[in-house]
Amino acid sequence: MRPTIVIGSGDGDLCFIARYLLDQAGYETNLQPEADDTVLAVRRVSACALLIDGRLPGAISTCEALCTLRAQRQLVVVALVDPGAHGQGLAFLNAGADEVFTRPVPPTHLVRALIAPVANRRLIHGDLKMDLSARRVWRASVPLYLPRIEFAILRCFLLDPDRVFDRRTIIRNCWPNRVFVDPKTVNVHVGRLRKRLQAKGASDPIRSVRGIGYGLQAADLSEVKGGGNGV
Repeated sequence: MRPTIVIGSGDGDLCFIARYLLDQAGYETNLQPEADDTVLAVRRVSACALLIDGRLPGAISTCEALCTLRAQRQLVVVALVDPGAHGQGLAFLNAGADEVFTRPVPPTHLVRALIAPVANRRLIHGDLKMDLSARRVWRASVPLYLPRIEFAILRCFLLDPDRVFDRRTIIRNCWPNRVFVDPKTVNVHVGRLRKRLQAKGASDPIRSVRGIGYGLQAADLSEVKGGGNGV
């Protein structure tokens, strides 16, 4: 499953040009014309980045609402404002935006700002580390090989380590679009992921919540011995 970038804007031209360029760069896009829906979408799809249009009513509040989420996982926020909207640009920066661009701006500049920090970053939780650009994983500094689906599942967990994901969400985030996957198949792949992460007697970092799904153990528990129970 490709990483997802949310675009909060009612500007059709901006949305569709950005969607085309991001698709070419290997990213999914989630278009949202309302501020409240933008916040929900960022949480729902575990977005790696957000492009927020200053013309969107409530755009600054949207940026502020994501501050708590950004403390839990990495999220790149890029804002776009109209010419002369210096006060709004400053408000975006104060609300936590990583970069602010003033119209007119080449769409390629926006895309570069959205994906450059994402492509080079690492996800870390306890003794687990993932390099997204190199597609490499380490457990307690020991390199591990993960097949495509297991890598995608672990990436999904690491992007939002405090969350418990139901099987359908895992399928949506980790399998190609328009491919039917039986929810029970998730159990098989999570089991395989567990075995690889527990190589050489390491503890089980995956948490199971019966009747709901899977997530990660708290970081301070991931190094404690003891396996998880299946769902």
